[in-house]
Amino acid sequence: MSAPNSGRQSPPEERQSGIQQGQPPATGKMGASSSAPPQDFAQQKSDETKNAKLESNPAHPLGHIEAEKFAKTK
Repeated sequence: MSAPNSGRQSPPEERQSGIQQGQPPATGKMGASSSAPPQDFAQQKSDETKNAKLESNPAHPLGHIEAEKFAKTK
């Protein structure tokens, strides 16, 4: 026994939204971009983080314990 309206049907074309009719999506830009960050903002922040906070090869938090365990003593 099947239901009278089985499955979902697309609405008629006159009732479909813009995206269903194949219109391109919006650009995502609103109003004037006077409050937008400069073009190289991301690169500046990346460089600041690299120079201030990152080490090239950080030490493991428990590395000194292992070094003491296997150190040669006289």
